[in-house]
Amino acid sequence: MHIGKKTTHFRLRTWYNIRMKKKVFIALKMAGVAGQAKLAGVFRYLNERYGESSPWDVRLVRTRGELTEDVLKTAISDGADGFIVSIPDTEDAVGPLAETPVPTIVMDIHTAALEMRSSNIAFIRNSAEAIGSEAAHFLLGQGVARSYAFLHSDPVTDWSKARFDVFKRLLDDAGFWCEELFEPSEAAKLKRPAAVFCANDDRAFELVKQLAEKRIRVPHGVAVLGVDNDALICENAHPRLTSVQPDFEEEGRLAAETLDAMMQGHEPTKRTLLVGVKGIVQRESASEQSHSGRLVQKAVAYIDKHALKGIGVRDVVNHLKCSRRLADLRFREYQGRSILEAITERRLEEVRRRLRETKENIDVISVACGYSNPNYLKNLFKKRFAMSMSAFRRAASSSSVGLLHRKSRFGKIVA
Repeated sequence: MHIGKKTTHFRLRTWYNIRMKKKVFIALKMAGVAGQAKLAGVFRYLNERYGESSPWDVRLVRTRGELTEDVLKTAISDGADGFIVSIPDTEDAVGPLAETPVPTIVMDIHTAALEMRSSNIAFIRNSAEAIGSEAAHFLLGQGVARSYAFLHSDPVTDWSKARFDVFKRLLDDAGFWCEELFEPSEAAKLKRPAAVFCANDDRAFELVKQLAEKRIRVPHGVAVLGVDNDALICENAHPRLTSVQPDFEEEGRLAAETLDAMMQGHEPTKRTLLVGVKGIVQRESASEQSHSGRLVQKAVAYIDKHALKGIGVRDVVNHLKCSRRLADLRFREYQGRSILEAITERRLEEVRRRLRETKENIDVISVACGYSNPNYLKNLFKKRFAMSMSAFRRAASSSSVGLLHRKSRFGKIVA
């Protein structure tokens, strides 16, 4: 049988393509939105780079149960050309990857063994800086919260700590304290209205459920913000969860691009590559941002920082650079109290702290807390708490202090 030149060329080309395909082992947790988006990013790169003639022969592992040490050893012995791994809690399984020179991409997981590997490896992670910044700017822009907190993952992970550090730093810069929570139940102790940034959507879901059991309204009592924008979780929470959406698809695309270059002999210029966020997906668990909200948060931060220096309402208004009428109106709308009441509450909080924790006389405390007239403070204190400052100090030093006013583990005053 005669075989034409075109037919022979086609068969040779097909044989060459099959022979030269790279064996790529990809482990992605497909149960959540992150793994699916990362895989979409991998295929997006291959389609954009190679069209329908992808040079990769992909083996996909989808669950933690499928990713074992033996599976990885077999893949290496079978001649795998590259690995992309992004399944959490796999420290006991990924050991073989630490001992092979095969190009490897690690996404959003932290393992000591792989961190020690010196070559042909790159780490791609969503940026804690980008996520923490997006969350801080969003929650500060609401203008509602009187206290802020971060709820860690369970167990606490490196990425959870990193997100907390960024979030806390930006709140500090804005003049606010950030509580560090490890259990959803701790949020009930926050001064309300509060705003809680959760390490991920799973923890945000748990928090919303816990708050509902304690009859604390979301977002009016506590605004809740998650991370990942996992629709299955966010859409089935009550109320639905507002969430920071990392750019998982870009992570997958970057992973494929970097691995492709490594399999062609090019060492990555950076060992760790960071990917940002796509933005905030707004739902009912957190209120919308507004110019008025940012104005109020600016006022709250100024009061918290300067109330003990004897400032008045006019000082706050001058700081805001707006009319007093507008400042009063927006402050009461968002905070449920007046500017003067906010200044007074901050001062009295410090007065009570000093009465409990120091032996300073009342005149000294009065001046330190912004009151030039000690008698005015004495009368205000008795009117507000139905006891004199001296009586409060005696009660605070007795065993009954826990029934009156106690200092929480967060450093705030809890009535």
